[in-house]
Order: sequence, then structure tokens, then C-alpha cells
Amino acid sequence: MQLSPKAIRFILEAVEHYQTYHEERLREEHLTEEDAADLTNDHQYLEALKADLRHYHDELMCKGSPTPNVG
Repeated sequence: MQLSPKAIRFILEAVEHYQTYHEERLREEHLTEEDAADLTNDHQYLEALKADLRHYHDELMCKGSPTPNVG
């Protein structure tokens, strides 16, 4: 699947909002240790996903974006 730079920016923004939600949940006092660990793991996964998307976006911007299938 090929995504346009605009589609990637939208996805990055959505991931960042979801990450903010995770950060807010991590600040809750009534989290179990297991829930906190799950949220931390998800937060780290989202960071890695953002890095991959940014890298893909940067590659598209350097090459000039191909005709996208999506976005």
C-alpha cells in the first residue's frame, strides 16, 4: 500500500492523539500494575510506529511522492 504524504500526516496526528490518551491513563492513580505495563508497552509501540511513518514520509518527500493508492 502506498500512502500520500498528507495521509501519513493524518495518521501521525491520530497516533499522537492516541499516545496522549495513553499518557493521561498512565497518570491515573487506580491503574493496576498490569494495566500500567500494557499502556507503557503500547506507548513504546506507538513511538516506534511514529518513527517508521516519519521515515516513510521523509523518503516520499525526498523522492517526490508517487501516485498514491490511498489518501
